[in-house]
Amino acid sequence: MKVRQRRAQETRAKIVAAAEKLISERGFDAVQIIDITNEAGVGKGSFYTYFKRKEDVVAEIAHARFEDIHGNSTQQTGDVCDRITSFLTDSMEYIKEAGIRIAQQWVRGVVDPDNPDGVNKLRYDRDVIHGLIEKAIQNGELDSNIPIEKMTGWIASEYYGIVFCWALTDGENDPTEAMRDFCQGMVRHYLKQYIIQR
Repeated sequence: MKVRQRRAQETRAKIVAAAEKLISERGFDAVQIIDITNEAGVGKGSFYTYFKRKEDVVAEIAHARFEDIHGNSTQQTGDVCDRITSFLTDSMEYIKEAGIRIAQQWVRGVVDPDNPDGVNKLRYDRDVIHGLIEKAIQNGELDSNIPIEKMTGWIASEYYGIVFCWALTDGENDPTEAMRDFCQGMVRHYLKQYIIQR
């Protein structure tokens, strides 16, 4: 990697880290782009080299972490329910760690029809859940008659519902615990009828 490319990556990483820190502390609306660049120790123009708007940083903050979480879920040694539970509860734990302010901004962004990041994140999550179920079918773990689209939509809807309720109630309940209860209760119960006994 050339020195220029490495410096560009470092600058981008500084901006993302600064944005995550400030938004977690103050909330999205209280942080200006100049605050982010000051915290990162870069010029204001540097922000616009990598991002068009502040909302884009919130999406960037989450992207790499969710990829890691997805990768980890595929490595789980248990059954398909354990892999789905791993992805959803680890995702929820990350959302919780990122803080209620970032989650609230994410919720606002998701329901904004002019913000494609919300729809893209929903597609991403649905694709991961769908992929975990599909892989279990290919491995002979689940019967191919499982209504995969319906199951994927149902799980994704519950996941988003838990995040939304947590954000709307200003962190009233533990979202990770709620997600784990849902996975180990309803999801496991539903999948049980499609598990192929060996």
